[in-house]
Amino acid sequence: MEEGSLFHRMKYLFQTEDEMGEETQKEAAGLIRNILRYLDKEAGDIMTHRKHIVAIDGNKSLEAALKFMLSESFSRFPIYGEDIDEIIGILHLRDAMTAYFREELRQVPIRELAEYIRPVTFIPETKSIDTLFREMQAEKSHMTIVLDEYGQTSGLVAMEDILEEIVGNILDEYDEEEIQILRQADGSYLAKGLMELEELEEVIPVVFEKEEYETLNGFLIAQLDRIPAEDEKEQVEYEGWLFTILQVDNNIIQRVKIEKRKEE
Repeated sequence: MEEGSLFHRMKYLFQTEDEMGEETQKEAAGLIRNILRYLDKEAGDIMTHRKHIVAIDGNKSLEAALKFMLSESFSRFPIYGEDIDEIIGILHLRDAMTAYFREELRQVPIRELAEYIRPVTFIPETKSIDTLFREMQAEKSHMTIVLDEYGQTSGLVAMEDILEEIVGNILDEYDEEEIQILRQADGSYLAKGLMELEELEEVIPVVFEKEEYETLNGFLIAQLDRIPAEDEKEQVEYEGWLFTILQVDNNIIQRVKIEKRKEE
């Protein structure tokens, strides 16, 4: 096992307490908490939801698909047939580029490039990520598709998702820390719809009911009792604060203005 592996990192962290510095003790405690949470979780808890899967239509030509892949920051892409519920395989960016060197393949639909498309594994939402991690390691798999009880695509789990549960957020060379909320000059805030309510509570003095939803998007949809149309600018008042929906895409509230309600 390599010196930089998780095993060696844990071995270093779990020295006797006297040998640990304060920062190392904090890191060790955080790692223990992550491992305990990890043991209790299932694929459905950590997956990328189907709405956020970046997949490619198998009818696209190799040339069109490669152009799209190069515009994204991922290296692996699910390929689908009729729709996202028919995932037929995984295409790696490296394999797509290799195929592109064969000029006769450039206009061929990618679903026909069987020698370049890797097989896909399907799992239920209820599979424990402890078991999934061991299976993906054994199969040297980096991505698996999660199905719901009706056999439809529910989401996607990448090996990175599992590792994040254990050791915290992993930032690869393309990742950037996303800013979820920004304070404006007039004292209002611009927030992303998928910002977690727990994080928002740290910015504005509001306590949200979080039993049915975890994000600002879920909260606003629950308050409106419907999903707003893309051209609507609906407003929600809550606990003395005004939430104005600025952008809706693919049935998800993307941007929200938040301001303290002026007392009349």
